[in-house]
Amino acid sequence: MASETSTYQRLPGKKKGFLIGYYTLWQGSDHLLQIYSRWGVEDYKRFYFNDIQAIITRKTRVGSVLNFVLGAITVLFGFFAVTSGGGWSVLPAVIAGVMLVIWIINFFKGPTCETYLLTAVQTEKLHALHRLKTTQPVMNRLRSLIEQRQGRIKPETFGKPSVHPSTHPTQRTLPGGNRQILKTQKPEKGRVHLALFVLLVVDSVYIAFSFFYTHVALSLLSTAISMLMGICVVVALVKQHESNLKQSLRTMTWAALGYVCFSFVAGYIVSITLTFKHPEIWQNQWELFKLISSISPWESPLMMAINIIALSGAVLIGVPGLLMLKNPQQVIHKPAALPTRPVHTATPKRIS
Repeated sequence: MASETSTYQRLPGKKKGFLIGYYTLWQGSDHLLQIYSRWGVEDYKRFYFNDIQAIITRKTRVGSVLNFVLGAITVLFGFFAVTSGGGWSVLPAVIAGVMLVIWIINFFKGPTCETYLLTAVQTEKLHALHRLKTTQPVMNRLRSLIEQRQGRIKPETFGKPSVHPSTHPTQRTLPGGNRQILKTQKPEKGRVHLALFVLLVVDSVYIAFSFFYTHVALSLLSTAISMLMGICVVVALVKQHESNLKQSLRTMTWAALGYVCFSFVAGYIVSITLTFKHPEIWQNQWELFKLISSISPWESPLMMAINIIALSGAVLIGVPGLLMLKNPQQVIHKPAALPTRPVHTATPKRIS
């Protein structure tokens, strides 16, 4: 076993799974090995060089979307930190700093991509190859290894129709005899979306309860819920990009982002308004927080208007989102064909 394991060579690239586990690629003497490791358990998938028909990589916009969302959050919390006074500015400053570090790391990692491996019987996503900077050298290396096993394809064979339908996995025959190339949509189960919509419903319950009872502990709980919603909406927007989730669910997620931004801005407006009315607590942010927590919506027209808008938004976004996710067939497209814009392809074919 030791001698067999020593023949494997770790390839560049690593991708974390959802919450737990990570994917890696290993080069064997005659095959490629993909390993998914989690909590001491490993799943293996082998792809023999003789059986590989193609490896396709295409650039995605996931990295750009993530940079935009992280940048927006950094600017938002940075603005709160600069305009807030006293110890109350520490929390938004820390959040802005963390988001800035993540943005810098993501920026220097470069553009994102998706990589698929094709054989005669399966199409498998190589999760570890998700950054172009890492993927291109690995693709060049795999191409040379596959060509050593299968031979080099002749240039004149490109563009010729194949007698095997499996050699054109990116094409689908539509009614009327027309052929259309379709994009691959990455599979997404919507678990982060589920958490987001559950938090929205919980927040709506809190807002409704605040009409009748107020307490600083409930306000702290609401703050924690808002922070979790902010995290979930960022992750959900990244995961739904170019995924198999339908447009209706994507729209609800963007609406949830608007709700989160409204909540942060509304809280800031309330804080500024109360600070002008009670300038003696400007430097004591804890006293300001307790004052906000103690005010009932019935005592403040501003808070009444904000709570009504927030309650309506949380219900109108959270409840329909949960109903959509209750039936996966309504929010998930059927699997599409493979990617159509290859950045770098290795399409070996045995030459007789």
